Amino acid sequence: MVLQLSIAGCRITQKPDNADTIIINSCTVTSNADRKTKQYLRRCLRCNPKANIFLTGCLVDRQAKELKKEFPGVNLFINSKKPNIVKALGILQSTVARGEMQPSFLGHTRAFVKIQDGCNGRCSYCVVPKVRQELWSKNTEDVILEAKNYVKAGHKEIVLCGIRLGKYKSTADLIDLIKKLEGIKGLYRIRLSSIELNDITDSLIGLMSKSSKFCHHLHIPLQSGDDTILKDMNRPYNTSKFFNKIKNIRKKVPDVGLTTDIIIGYPTDTDKTLNGSYYFVKKCAFSRLHIFKFSRRPGTKANLIGKDCPQALAKKWQGKFKYLDSELRKKFFKKFSNKKMEILTEENGYGYTSNYLYLKLPGKFAENEIINI
Repeated sequence: MVLQLSIAGCRITQKPDNADTIIINSCTVTSNADRKTKQYLRRCLRCNPKANIFLTGCLVDRQAKELKKEFPGVNLFINSKKPNIVKALGILQSTVARGEMQPSFLGHTRAFVKIQDGCNGRCSYCVVPKVRQELWSKNTEDVILEAKNYVKAGHKEIVLCGIRLGKYKSTADLIDLIKKLEGIKGLYRIRLSSIELNDITDSLIGLMSKSSKFCHHLHIPLQSGDDTILKDMNRPYNTSKFFNKIKNIRKKVPDVGLTTDIIIGYPTDTDKTLNGSYYFVKKCAFSRLHIFKFSRRPGTKANLIGKDCPQALAKKWQGKFKYLDSELRKKFFKKFSNKKMEILTEENGYGYTSNYLYLKLPGKFAENEIINI
């Protein structure tokens, strides 16, 4: 969408206050995401009432009628109609060739390339398949062209994004796509945003172990470390399968950073299940945790469960998991004490390693440089 608007001659701004047109892309994974979208929309309406405002994304797909009532002056676009935004603005597309122009990620050293969308999973808590069930993969040649243009714009790291990256399938699969991206001169790193456990094949692990560009980092959503809850969630693995897989990854890629998502307070959670989840997460020795409080989503099986995990219990374990996250990060950092590491520098004096350590740089370094310290 940003690319279409840039090609059409629009100037992009990150500040809604002085924009002629504001486009908000929404998420509806949690009730908190819904709340934040509406909160930001109200803020835009207050600070810039003359702007032409468009709201798109999964929240619109799920609640178009309700949103039209609540925000009558806002234009709503479901995901499949995003291209119509350019037409609605009355802007004529220029004759710039496909892939010739690519906007850079202002203020970012990394560029994010969406290569896949949609999920046909059956997780009991997740609303995504309700709004994006159809699996979609971007044409491989378009991905390569997009990545080349980001590299030309100065980006040294490309992050491949998608709801189910492991389901990417065009003229190449995910592994072949990564191999093709490795051939781009000036591209130093290729990172995956997130990948499901069952989509991590031996071939993918093997490629990571041999590649000089494929980042040694995987974000693998666990959600719960208790087998009873995993079954309730309809997750397609148990703790034994999960642990054996990450053990195999570490065997092939010893310095790998493994991060994960954890949901606290699923309706059937108890002190016992949360305790079991806690100790399994500790056993897995993740390098970072993303902790989420369970959020009921209309239309999901979890929303039909006629009980709730007590709020006090969920809050107690949220605190415990946050502390565990801090301890796991420290433990992972210590593994690399006194070792030389390659870092992609950022303007704030920090930088990321390939395995997703976020480090403060010892001195002044130019932004967007690969350095060894």
